[in-house]
Amino acid sequence: MIDTATYTQLQQDVGDDLAKQLLQVYITESRQIVADLADLADATKQSEIEINAHSLKSSSRSYGALAVGGLAEQIEQKAKASQFDDELQSLIALLQDQFAQTLTHAQSLIATD
Repeated sequence: MIDTATYTQLQQDVGDDLAKQLLQVYITESRQIVADLADLADATKQSEIEINAHSLKSSSRSYGALAVGGLAEQIEQKAKASQFDDELQSLIALLQDQFAQTLTHAQSLIATD
């Protein structure tokens, strides 16, 4: 889900049309990062997981996808600590589910006039 206060602030800062365009860029880029995280979840890809999770955390929080950002932070911390375990796999699965919900909400915001 997208935090309405964060998105409203973005609209006020850059205007409604640009806010929608930026949210679309977030969707496109984040979709790829979430897919990459699911493919990378093993110890041999530690730095890639850290970088992707960090990037997703930052952009998600900027656009109000706070739950996605929180999960990305947890994934980043586990990768930094080299904790490639069932919990990491569970976090990635939760991230995928939460991102799907966030994606639906973001697309509805973009579609509004």
